This record gives sequence, structure tokens and C-alpha cells, in this order.
Amino acid sequence: MDPGSIRWERVRRLTVVPFLPDGRCALIPVAGGLALPSGEVLAGEDPALDTGLRVPLVTAGFRRQGLHPFAVAGDHAVVWSEGDDGYRGARPHAEVELWKGPAAEAARRLRAAGDERAAALVEAADQARRGLDEAGWYRDGQWLMETSYLRDGTPRGGSGFGGTAAAWRAHRGHLCQAIDRDGSFLDVGCANGHLLESMVAWCAERGVRLEPYGVDLSAGLVAEARRRLPRWADRIWVGNALDWTAPGGRRFDYVHTLLDLVPEARLGQLVRHQLGHLVAPGGRLLVSSYVPVGDRSRHADRILERLGFAVDGRTDPGQADGRGHPPSVWIDRPHEVPA
Repeated sequence: MDPGSIRWERVRRLTVVPFLPDGRCALIPVAGGLALPSGEVLAGEDPALDTGLRVPLVTAGFRRQGLHPFAVAGDHAVVWSEGDDGYRGARPHAEVELWKGPAAEAARRLRAAGDERAAALVEAADQARRGLDEAGWYRDGQWLMETSYLRDGTPRGGSGFGGTAAAWRAHRGHLCQAIDRDGSFLDVGCANGHLLESMVAWCAERGVRLEPYGVDLSAGLVAEARRRLPRWADRIWVGNALDWTAPGGRRFDYVHTLLDLVPEARLGQLVRHQLGHLVAPGGRLLVSSYVPVGDRSRHADRILERLGFAVDGRTDPGQADGRGHPPSVWIDRPHEVPA
């Protein structure tokens, strides 16, 4: 289902079928059984952005990342969402030990407890999740980002970050540890350009000069980046991180990329392409994965090592906001790119 085809202004209730990164379904333990996160759309909320974030947090302690609608009945929308349980951030949230297991088992348990409707929703959500192709993956992600980022009035919010300016620096400033000399800096997945302008300013404090560039899949976000940063408008482009190359075959001394820009099955291709076509000889690929610090299996270094890449260095983000955060890592261009 194309999320852009839904009349979201008519939605008054939202139900979420949560899935963890490993594919398990998550359900809320309730008296006598299990339940899905569900709730009314509050006054002033955007059903997809606000209710879709609030309801799974306050009912299940589940922090949704993506959002994929698959059913609408009247004013009731149902979505499946990937994300993380055990949220410990500052937003209001429940602290609950969720039931976690295969979707088929979740449906069986719901049906055994007499909740046929919820069981059917879990089965339909799992079918939609398994049937999501790459075009749908990009479509849903781009829709969610554009809808969320473009409505936010702050530079940080337009870059997908919900905290203060101080928190932004605490969470992203450690990337400067990977910059050891003057050079060009390309931010892949640059959104509204706030990270690339921040990196220029932060590195300048150390006497390091960066020439910033950016690329993003979303034409809407690129247009916003160009509007915000008119002096760099001609060096911010639209493109897919998986295969984009810069005009004239240009390469960059530093390239920063995120591991959520492409489907998981394409991560190896993503890294090989950027090392082979974007990073200049003697340059450096910086890789970030914004996931809970406790989930070591999803940190950038672990993912790259599983893909066969040698990690040359790691940043130390410290204890931003009193909480740990995963390091970003880098790969130096002279290394051979695994086949």
C-alpha cells in the first residue's frame, strides 16, 4: 500500500504491528493474553508521524523506525513497523517485557485467546513485510522522511534529530575524530544538509578546513538543503547511495554514509560502491549506524566485519546525554575492496 494514497487527515485510530530487527513480532502482555499497540489519534497529531511514534512507545516501550501501512478500514489505519524494544529515552514510554516470537506463533496465541482480529492483522502484517520489495522499501522510507523532516522547523529536525543543539553535537560531533586533515567531505544521505554544515564548523574549530558536498535520495530534501545552504546549492545532488556517482567522476577525501540508506541485503554493495567510486585514493569512508548502544550486533563495526571489510578506526562518542552511543567507524581507501 502506498502511504501517500492514504487520507491521513481522516484517520482517528492507529494500530501497530511491531517487528524487531531479527524479524520477530512483539506483543504486549495483558491480563489473560497478548495485545497489539493501538490508540486514538489525539488532537493536533499527525496520525503517521505523531500517533505512529507515541502509541507504540506509551503502550509497549517500542521505538519505531520505519512505518509501513497495509490496511485501512474507515478511520482506522493499521501499519507494521520495524524498531527496537526497551526504549530508554526521554519521551514518555512504557517499561514492559514484551512477548517476542515468530509472527505465526504470535497469531496462534492471539487466536487461542479469542482475538481473531488481532491474529489476522499479525498474519497480514507479516505477509506484507515479507513481500516488501526494494521499490516499496525506498518508497515507504522516502515518504516517512519527507513527511517528517520537511514539517520540522529546526535544522536538526530537518536532519532527522529530535534533540537540542547541544545534544546534536554530542551525538554527531565525534565524527570529527575521523577527520585528520583538510579535504572534501561528502555526506551521503544528507537530508537538509545540517550535518555537512555542522562538520564544516566543528572541524574549523580545530583548524581543519572541509569543502562540503551532499547527496540524498529525496528530491524534496535536496531542495530544502539547497534552500538552506544557497552557497553550496550546486554541490548537493539527488541520487541513490547504492549507485550514485558524482558529476565528472569526482571523488572525495571523506565520505560519510549510513547503514540504513539501503535494504540490508544491499549493504555490501553499498560499501563497495562508495569505496570504489566515491572515496578518493588516500581518502576515508566514514560509516555510522544509529542504533541502541546495547545492540552490539548492529553497530557499524560489527556489520562491516560480517561483510568482510577491515575497519581502520573507530570514533569515541562518549556518554552523550548520560547515555552511551555506538561509535562510527572508518575504512581507508588504499585497502582492497572485498569482491
